[in-house]
Amino acid sequence: MRNFSPGLSGYRLWLEREPTVEEIWRGLQGELKVSDREVVWCGFGEPTMRLDAVLDVTRRVKMRYPHLKVRLDTDGLAQLRDRDSEVAKELKDAGVDSVSISLNAENKEKYEEFCNPSLPGAYQAVLDFAKDCKKHSLHVRLTVVNIEKIDIIKCRRIAESLGCDFKVRG
Repeated sequence: MRNFSPGLSGYRLWLEREPTVEEIWRGLQGELKVSDREVVWCGFGEPTMRLDAVLDVTRRVKMRYPHLKVRLDTDGLAQLRDRDSEVAKELKDAGVDSVSISLNAENKEKYEEFCNPSLPGAYQAVLDFAKDCKKHSLHVRLTVVNIEKIDIIKCRRIAESLGCDFKVRG
């Protein structure tokens, strides 16, 4: 999507600079409606690249809007990028309710072919992150894109074996 469009649903998603936490918070408050049920961390990039901002704003959401659920859509590599943190625990403690992790493939070889990860051990890190999120009582959904080379049934089995929900994306 980001290769073909500057945004989605009328929202411009490319940024000139990274917003401050205060700017994110103000912008979010300006968008929230009484009918909203969920805040989702997602976008054209990986939200956990700014994990501190995700955690800070999530805490604010939970304090000011306790009825809202908070979901993180992620590549599942935050723990691999920040080995000194307990990412799943921090997400749970901040108030994140659910995590949607891009599994992307049924094995390491296909994952590396499609995702071209910059960090070694990325596929196993995705699986480990899903397990860790489950351990911390987060609702976890693994996702894949519906493309011919991906074995959707094997991906579903992986999700089920980890006790996770599963979703096929467009």
